[in-house]
Amino acid sequence: MKPGMPNTRVVPDGTAIAGGMDIVGSPIFSKPGHARIAYNYEWSTGGGLERIAGIEPFDGRPSPSSAVYVYLQCSEDITGISLGDTVDGADTGASGRVIYLSGAFIGLTRVSGSFALEDLEVSSVVKATVSNLTPAVDGFLDNTLAKLAADDYQADIAKVPGSGRVRGIAILNNEVFAWRDNALATAMVIHKATSSGWVEVPMLHQISFTAGGTSEYLDGDALTQGGVSATVKRVVLESGTWAAGTAAGRLIITAPSGGVFSAGAAGGGGACTLSGASALIALAPGGRVRTHAFTFTARQEDKRLYGCDGVNPEFEFDGTVHAPISTGMDTIRATAVKCHKNHLFYAYRGSLQHSAIGAPYVWSVVFGAGELGTGDEITNLISVGGNTDAAALMVTCKNALAVLYGNSSADWKLYPLSSISGAQADSAQDIGGVVALDTPGVMRYPYTRNFGNFAWDTVSMDIQPIAKDQECACSVYVSGKFKYRLFFGDGTAISGLPVGKGAFEWSVINYGRNIVIAEHAEIGGVARTFYGDEQGWVYEADRGRSLAGDPLPYALKLLPLTQGSPMTEKTFRRMQPEVECLSACTLYTSGEFGNGEDGATQQTADQRYGVGLNWDLSNYDQSYWGTATVGMTTLPLEGVGARVSISVAGEADNELPHTLYAVTVLYTPRRMTR
Repeated sequence: MKPGMPNTRVVPDGTAIAGGMDIVGSPIFSKPGHARIAYNYEWSTGGGLERIAGIEPFDGRPSPSSAVYVYLQCSEDITGISLGDTVDGADTGASGRVIYLSGAFIGLTRVSGSFALEDLEVSSVVKATVSNLTPAVDGFLDNTLAKLAADDYQADIAKVPGSGRVRGIAILNNEVFAWRDNALATAMVIHKATSSGWVEVPMLHQISFTAGGTSEYLDGDALTQGGVSATVKRVVLESGTWAAGTAAGRLIITAPSGGVFSAGAAGGGGACTLSGASALIALAPGGRVRTHAFTFTARQEDKRLYGCDGVNPEFEFDGTVHAPISTGMDTIRATAVKCHKNHLFYAYRGSLQHSAIGAPYVWSVVFGAGELGTGDEITNLISVGGNTDAAALMVTCKNALAVLYGNSSADWKLYPLSSISGAQADSAQDIGGVVALDTPGVMRYPYTRNFGNFAWDTVSMDIQPIAKDQECACSVYVSGKFKYRLFFGDGTAISGLPVGKGAFEWSVINYGRNIVIAEHAEIGGVARTFYGDEQGWVYEADRGRSLAGDPLPYALKLLPLTQGSPMTEKTFRRMQPEVECLSACTLYTSGEFGNGEDGATQQTADQRYGVGLNWDLSNYDQSYWGTATVGMTTLPLEGVGARVSISVAGEADNELPHTLYAVTVLYTPRRMTR
């Protein structure tokens, strides 16, 4: 270049998007590829930041995202057909519901059969004639039709019947259950998701018995006394044996017919002495249902839910039969549950109690049940290390931590881990080390198989202003995505991906409603995640294109890029984001150029989650990807500064997720700043 001539050399500088949010580090000497704002993005295990998938309302009926559409062209502009009509093929008998009309084009969902080049009828009256079975559909029209089909399916789905928040969600034997107070808030009701929506699980009766003779009752047997009869649905053996004639406990039965049972001998499928009349099992309203699916036999078909809610007696539930468990705690109810080392554990404030080994109904110390004190209110029970002899039970309290080693009441040892660090209820998850929310933020408690080899540290330092002093609503570990999602009481959440050596990459997510329950389990071999909200809705997460039909907003602001020289002023020319889109999508990108110090107000996305420099803001430019693709596009980036921060934002209710992998900035060096 000749002296006096302007520098027009254009230099490319590529940066991989290689981390999550950092809102506390230096904005100048920052981590390349990390973000100041990552809102409704999550760090992808394959690299880059992925916009979250949507959520869909769930009640067991076909999911909105499973909806498909048929797009047809007719011989002339369509008249006499309205949205919502059912059209039939005059020749084939195929049918579908109308979700889209534009000129000669028609979109249908809930299609039965296959249309041909034939007349279309509404109520047996010809309204149009199909001329093209496969008209062209570009990516954006595909988004529109997919959303309209999903909306049609979503209209069928209902919240859990009743009033107030969802009290609990559980998955057992590939079925989904939800707890919610009834319409008058006088009782809590169990519902099962079915192909026709939520169906109430009826409650049964229970009756106490003693002197169970050598003729043993089995599930399904008749219970008779004179002209009174019922069917035994569960035998709850709490002490004694049938062989010795000393069996005692309760029978869970159907409503008696022919009158009322009374105290005295009973027969049928077995023999025992009844204590008196049976009573309908009823659940008081309120509480927060927590469960653990477990089998105390070697058979998977015997897996049942063991649970508590802080209000009602602890229970066993097999999907049909709700059986209260009598632990001897009649006035205080458990708030945490875990099956560990073939014992059933419940937490009562500062008391950790367990059943006899292999016997969830037996709570007598004579038979191996027991109690351990913690000195602080228990908040979470986490079994770590599997079911081997080296496995342990992590016991988190409000202000303390302990670990239970051993195999039974003969050798339990409750080992104190911390008297200054604790965990909030429902925040703890085992992700190869326990993570939980405490006052300082998200804590990690790694473990090994060696006795006492636990430690703890704060893993949310990069987002400490967000995580500190928060109130936990619920949490979940999404195993297929390796994500720890922690929901706060204000409706926001953070998502963390463990990336080794105790580090996490964080982002902020917000589903536009207050999530109060989260549950994750396999159904038919597929890992699925469900949320319950304050309004009584159950949602399936990581499904669909929207937030239950509402637009899904997202925003990303990368930490400043200095092109390796934070003191050199540059003329920025262009940018090239590398994006993978799972559908057609539109992104809005911009650059902010800075030379100053911290202090300016964040100009993009949610101000709570970002800080800035003294920036000049370029206009947002639209980027279009008309199909599912991986590629780069060139966009203007016109500004001057020593550094640039790239922002991406948008909002959509019909797009599948996209992933941002990298961005290349093209610039011309100018001079050293002073």
